[in-house]
Amino acid sequence: MGWPSARWSYFGGTLDDVRRLRDWCGGEPGLRGPRGYWVRLVASELATNAVLHTVTGEKYGRMGASIEVCDGRAILCVLDQGAKAGLPASVPRVKAQGFDDLCAGGRGLWLVDRIAEHWWWEGQHGFPLELWATIPLDRNPAT
Repeated sequence: MGWPSARWSYFGGTLDDVRRLRDWCGGEPGLRGPRGYWVRLVASELATNAVLHTVTGEKYGRMGASIEVCDGRAILCVLDQGAKAGLPASVPRVKAQGFDDLCAGGRGLWLVDRIAEHWWWEGQHGFPLELWATIPLDRNPAT
């Protein structure tokens, strides 16, 4: 089983930084190779939402991330910088998807909801939010 591990880091607020965050998650002991596939996918979706829908994606934006591997699961957190000025504040929620829904976007949290054991957010409406997910490590990426 081994000892739990935990790391925390900051990234910029661009789509290139989403890739950097995803690669950073894959470098965590216990998440290299196929074992970390689902963790990297969830990290990518949460980070992309931060970049596209919050101040994180604006000039000088950044996001934080933490990852911990413990007891056969990863605990992931992505911290955004809160609501964009002039836009109504929103909170993360899963958008209903129809089987024939072909619109671009809107599937990130839907995927997270299907992959993670649990996901939730913490923070105050309109301010920076922490998005958390627990992801089991025993799922086969081919499924």
